[in-house]
Amino acid sequence: MSHRIRALASGLASLAMASSFALPAARADAPAKSDTFVFHASLADGLGFRTEQDKFVLDAGVLSQMRFDAISNSDGLASDGFNVAVVRPYIRARAFHDQVRFFVQPELATATPKLLDLEIAWQPIPELGIKVGQFLTPFSRAFFTPVPILQFPDFSRVNEKFRAGRDTGMMLFGSTGKGRLEYYAGAFNGNGIDKGGNDDTSVMGIGRLAVSPVRAMTYDETPSLRGAVPFGISIGVNGIADRAHPTKQQTDPATGAQTTVTLPAETRLTAGADVFIAWDRFTFLAEAYARQVQPDEGKRIQGFGGYAQAGYFVVPKRFEIAARAGVMDPDTSKPDTERSVEGLLNGYVVGNHLKMGLRYMWLRTDAKTADGYAAGTNHKLTFQVQLWI
Repeated sequence: MSHRIRALASGLASLAMASSFALPAARADAPAKSDTFVFHASLADGLGFRTEQDKFVLDAGVLSQMRFDAISNSDGLASDGFNVAVVRPYIRARAFHDQVRFFVQPELATATPKLLDLEIAWQPIPELGIKVGQFLTPFSRAFFTPVPILQFPDFSRVNEKFRAGRDTGMMLFGSTGKGRLEYYAGAFNGNGIDKGGNDDTSVMGIGRLAVSPVRAMTYDETPSLRGAVPFGISIGVNGIADRAHPTKQQTDPATGAQTTVTLPAETRLTAGADVFIAWDRFTFLAEAYARQVQPDEGKRIQGFGGYAQAGYFVVPKRFEIAARAGVMDPDTSKPDTERSVEGLLNGYVVGNHLKMGLRYMWLRTDAKTADGYAAGTNHKLTFQVQLWI
């Protein structure tokens, strides 16, 4: 009996030793755990998914803005009505922990749909990245701020007059000092959006340099939506150099047909500077511009402009009051000076994702403007609802 017990104990010990050596081999042969997808769908984050380790992120959403505008001048009510101002569905993708980024966004609210943004960026290190495609040109802090997080319903009229718009090209960018110093340097076709190829033999160069000595300052005009923020200031300088070959449409007096006439080539130089301050529930932004156009034939054209805006959250995260004032003289040789003063009330239901704004603008112009404002004093009332998913 004792012999059988000893044999059984010896067998169990051998089995235990065999199992202890077999288990590691079994774990080594097992497949590695996959990086599973996590889906999300909400008003604040849109619709999308990401991997648990953030190797790949995809977000889809839409920005929509609905407005009521009423404009009056010395002749009485000039226009009023409702308008769907913006409908911009978008897809944003990020890969390899944000080193590779892709963004595409059309505009569907215009009479003819158009592509606004189609960009691919690669930034292996914070100090250096490259972006190609059609995207926002790096001139002025305001224009670099995404539309959903602007303070006012639209950009200042001064900003729209002096900056370049979206364009197709390539840009180098980067930052250092934890975002306290940033730079952007790009080369673009100079023909605007949705125009394939270059319409002349030169490119438009645009650059921006910004420093934030206290802390990094994101491009957001409503930072206090996240609560009171510590003091921060950012100062930026911008420049545009463009060798342009302008054209204009002209009616043939004999046939009545429209023909394109080539104008003398010209050199366009634009400089800009901006300062942005955020502290507690207060924000302040000011930008100034100067432009010189030198045609190969004709007189030099000079222009200048500037504006400032400030806002304060009276009710934290819910209710904001803001004001903006601007002046510009796009061509000092012509009577085309504009002065404007604006007041704004913003109500935030779900941050910038669902907000309403009521804006009044007083505009004084020396001459009728290209966008239809009459010479003299104009008044404009705008009520806007923004839904950003």
